Amino acid sequence: MDYNSPKTQRQQKAIKQARNVFLLLLATGLSIGVLVSIGVVKLMNYFGLTEKTNQIETIQEKLN
Repeated sequence: MDYNSPKTQRQQKAIKQARNVFLLLLATGLSIGVLVSIGVVKLMNYFGLTEKTNQIETIQEKLN
């Protein structure tokens, strides 16, 4: 196959359609990723997983 030959109209249409599908999938994936990350941060805040704990107090509570 000669890759230097001019592309036919059908090939150009297929390339454009593939590019559009790729961009749609990329945008959808990024959007879902943003929503999931926001949800994870909210859940971590809700359960107090983002608070800094005093490690010495925690160890002493476990020992007693």
